[in-house]
Amino acid sequence: MSAHPTAAGTASAAPAAARVRHARTWLLRSPLAGEIAPDAPRADVVVLDLEDGLPASRKDEGRSRALRAAELAPVWLRISAAGTADGDADLALAAALGDRLGGVVLAMCASPADLDLVDRRLNASVPVVAMIETATALLAAAAIAAHPRTSRLAFGIGDFRRDTGMSADPVALAWPRAQLTVASAAAGIAGPIDGPCGPVSHARTAAAHAASVGFTGTLVLDAAAVSGAHAGFTPAPAEVTEARALLAASPPGDVDGSYAPALARARALVARAEALASL
Repeated sequence: MSAHPTAAGTASAAPAAARVRHARTWLLRSPLAGEIAPDAPRADVVVLDLEDGLPASRKDEGRSRALRAAELAPVWLRISAAGTADGDADLALAAALGDRLGGVVLAMCASPADLDLVDRRLNASVPVVAMIETATALLAAAAIAAHPRTSRLAFGIGDFRRDTGMSADPVALAWPRAQLTVASAAAGIAGPIDGPCGPVSHARTAAAHAASVGFTGTLVLDAAAVSGAHAGFTPAPAEVTEARALLAASPPGDVDGSYAPALARARALVARAEALASL
């Protein structure tokens, strides 16, 4: 199987760490899937999904294909829950890849102990995205976000809804999303990654809603949804222009403290727009 485009394998001016921090779209692909169409919008990160992306009967085949893909370009892997048989096998593959591993998305991360297990097996430079997919994990989100191995949190909406009985209504999911945003901010890591953005026609709206509650990226299941998701998470040109004008009109030390939050938001928006331009 030819390699899929990956975060480490795409030509980009952004260093790997900056790409992980600012990536908007995380495209989940089965190692068994065919090539992404050449004219498809390019996701910021492509992740070979060893968990939900493989039926139980084809796990070994999928790992073998992921190994072959890594021979051509570094790969990101979504690995199964820590401490399970599949999780151990996925983690063994990730460790064996060495510098051919771009990073891992840890499915069903339940506590910092799961990250300790990953930490013992993988090089310290490997970024880890911890997926929050259960009520137990949500209650531990602050500790998971604060773990030294956590680069970002991701919201596994499907499994979370199954565990809690919540609907897909944005109002119903507002509280858990807010918990992940606050946990990420308190830990000093990038804003969280939302669950799959849904149908292509809904991608931009879903991304814009997620951005409004502090998320900075989304999982994507269909490459055709990448453009819409990018638009939802990218500051509009008019917003950037307005932020630059505010900063230009407010030299440091020239305004009272009540304007500090607005100036901080403006600086953050301009910095994010500049970082995204390099992805």
